[in-house]
Amino acid sequence: MSPDSTPSIDPNAREMADLKKTISALREQVEAGRAGTDARVQEAVATAQQEIAQLRSTTAALRQALEEERHDKERRVREALRAANDEIQQLKAAVNALREELEKKG
Repeated sequence: MSPDSTPSIDPNAREMADLKKTISALREQVEAGRAGTDARVQEAVATAQQEIAQLRSTTAALRQALEEERHDKERRVREALRAANDEIQQLKAAVNALREELEKKG
């Protein structure tokens, strides 16, 4: 066979084609990696936002519970003071009544 009858493959052209395939494959891997990273980032952001919402809800509930406890404590203090003042008034009245009785006998 003569050199004209066989198709000649240029080694540079073959290397160029291989390099283009490699570049294309690497580009696809990078794109796939970015897509995976983006998905993981979005998932992490969504998870963080859910956790933030739960923490805000918990914080609000705890604030409300503390406020209710404070009001309840204030109410109990007022009731205790009122009861103590009532008892003081009753004791004063009893002392006055006893004093008057002693003065009548004395």
